[in-house]
Amino acid sequence: MRPTIQRLVRSVAKLAAFATLVTLVSASSVLGTLTTGTLPTAGFTFTSVLSNTVSISGSGVTAEQIATLQKYVKNLSAISNRTASQDAALASYAARLADYQARYAASMDLRASKAANVKTTYSRVPPSATFESGWHSHNGPVIVTVTNGTLTFYDKACGTWDVSAGQTFIESPGQLLNAKTLPAKNAGIENVEWFTTRLFPAGAIDPVPAAVPCTP
Repeated sequence: MRPTIQRLVRSVAKLAAFATLVTLVSASSVLGTLTTGTLPTAGFTFTSVLSNTVSISGSGVTAEQIATLQKYVKNLSAISNRTASQDAALASYAARLADYQARYAASMDLRASKAANVKTTYSRVPPSATFESGWHSHNGPVIVTVTNGTLTFYDKACGTWDVSAGQTFIESPGQLLNAKTLPAKNAGIENVEWFTTRLFPAGAIDPVPAAVPCTP
């Protein structure tokens, strides 16, 4: 075999091996294709028709909320002869304040990060009664835009809502969620397809797996 042909054969073999590797990587799954996916065809354009607001603090708790609770606790504590209802209110506000302070202190706030990672993936998942993304949260806001079919979300109380083609849902950091591609909501759809764009502080683990909080 001539050297030129040998080089060509080796090049083709390398390309085939690379294509196989890409296929294997794309087929792998971490939390239901949150970190893998397949790009759409060239020239693809999609405009979302729905969006929602989002907090970029991982706790979902603001400094203003903490200050308000501190004021309530201070005012109730200053009452020398509290009634039973005032004692109950003080205990309730004090417990909530402690919870909010702990959550605020432990949160991952993207505003305070010096650097952020940005990852965008495109997922194609057939409608399935068994597929789910897995319970998880994120260390930064996540923008999910569905381009085909309907993606069904579940919160930590198993409340549910749908995001359909042309719609965008923005997850807040620390928001506990699961997602499914239910056949009943995707009749005649070959694949449910969506973009996922994750922003999270450099060095942070994302997504973050979570224990099952409820059973849908």
